[in-house]
Amino acid sequence: MMSRLSHTLEITRSLIDARRGRGHPLYLVHALTARCNARCGFCAWNPEFYSAKDQLSTEAIEKLYTEAKAAGFIGVSVWGGEPLLHPDFGRIMSHAHGLGLNTHMVTNGFLLERKLDAVIPHVDRLCISLDHPSELHDELRGIKGLFERIVAATKAVRARAPSKQIVFICTLQKANVNPESIRGMTALMNELGVLGVFNCLREEPAAEGVESSIGAFVPTQSELTVAFSLLTELKRQGYPILNSYTHLSAMRAGPPVYRCHWPKFMLPIEANGDVVDCMHWGTRPIGNVKDAPFAELLQHPRLRALAGPAAEACHKCVSIHRVEISEVCSGNLEPIRSWSMLRKPPTPVRPSARL
Repeated sequence: MMSRLSHTLEITRSLIDARRGRGHPLYLVHALTARCNARCGFCAWNPEFYSAKDQLSTEAIEKLYTEAKAAGFIGVSVWGGEPLLHPDFGRIMSHAHGLGLNTHMVTNGFLLERKLDAVIPHVDRLCISLDHPSELHDELRGIKGLFERIVAATKAVRARAPSKQIVFICTLQKANVNPESIRGMTALMNELGVLGVFNCLREEPAAEGVESSIGAFVPTQSELTVAFSLLTELKRQGYPILNSYTHLSAMRAGPPVYRCHWPKFMLPIEANGDVVDCMHWGTRPIGNVKDAPFAELLQHPRLRALAGPAAEACHKCVSIHRVEISEVCSGNLEPIRSWSMLRKPPTPVRPSARL
């Protein structure tokens, strides 16, 4: 068995190769299913036009993860749709975890409490979408009772797995960009002992024949400036905000300008097996794992091109992970200090701290 030191050196070497554009991505971003029980107005993958009928079989997913591990991938992030709607979620995540892949899930949290037996042993990091510290979140996501279920599930996870990494992902939009909502979110994160990420919306390439309505949800830059200024102050006070000061500053000045290195590390795959070119998301897939061996797809010219100047010139994305990965690869190591917060549950801010 490989020693921890040897394993760390192997990952480090792979990361360096990816950074230099000599290797291939190292982390799968897999839409486990296209099915979803939410109706988020800003979501680009609404199930009304993104069919679930052609999604990969469970056996094909296990084969994909096995081949990814053999190719040197170090982790998989599952989302959707809603990943907990997949009937074989537990089996799939057990397989991924058993391969030694780092496992990460993004969920809306509605089914989380009833699926804990599948989640806790096999998911290393759990991300729950939560946009407001009240039942207004139910309206924003289109699921009645969702806020209460998220709070209950988070407490249940904490009770059974105190050291489990839990992150609330708050998507800033017109309905929650105000200071009162942001203060309420950080207070709730502090109370529940979870970390928080504050993300923004951006226009993705629309699927064919679909009109995007995301503009109706996007806050103005002046609103975002106020929001990220407040988040910077709250982070300084010790509230469990995972965004780095680099990302907070970039969004406060907005929109961020950076050299994008994200495609060198992350490989998006849709529920139907499409390997996605992030510069043409949903419109021009590179290929499909049903039609070609995974190792062959990793050598596709378009995928290789994403590790070069074409992708580096793009900075349309405003999400924390794309900005921060790119900044670290460009020599700014400040985000790594925030990433270290993932090692253990946050220490609650004392009640005397001023919000």
